[in-house]
Amino acid sequence: MSMQRQKFLLFRVHRFGDAHAYEELYELYLVRIRRYIYFKVPRSEDADELTSEVFLRGWEYMTSSRVDHAAALYYRIARNVIADFYRKRKVTEPIEVALHMSSEGHAIPEQIAKSEEQRILLDTLKKLREEYRDVLIMKYLDEMSTKEISAALEKTPNHIRVLLHRAKRALRTLSEKQHSNK
Repeated sequence: MSMQRQKFLLFRVHRFGDAHAYEELYELYLVRIRRYIYFKVPRSEDADELTSEVFLRGWEYMTSSRVDHAAALYYRIARNVIADFYRKRKVTEPIEVALHMSSEGHAIPEQIAKSEEQRILLDTLKKLREEYRDVLIMKYLDEMSTKEISAALEKTPNHIRVLLHRAKRALRTLSEKQHSNK
């Protein structure tokens, strides 16, 4: 979807409370936001619940305030919802432990479980630092531009480029270790 179309939809939602315009934005970002949340919470059901919360808060915000970038808003809300999730549950172990637990006993999403290589990539991604995983997912799975990622993560575009470079290098290093261990 073009940026002009998105801006038009954002205008319609803000100005008129247009549910059909919001539905288009929802359809565009649903898979991306759910995938982003899925990597950060222990269970698939939690990801579904938190994704719903993101879009409810998005609707409330968009109908009361002007928004220029839907992606940035949704990712920012997702980060806050995830933080609230862990705050409410008073989880004492780090998120990385919860991520490791989420892959045990729960189905991997259909689009990721198609091949052994993709499963290995998923496991490798879970071993990366959180900020590296976030920028890789946004750039290569969600196909966001550096500018969009910088808005979503509230960092400069240069910082995002450096993070992407470091994340790719870390992913490559982890992949090489896994292949040498086989």
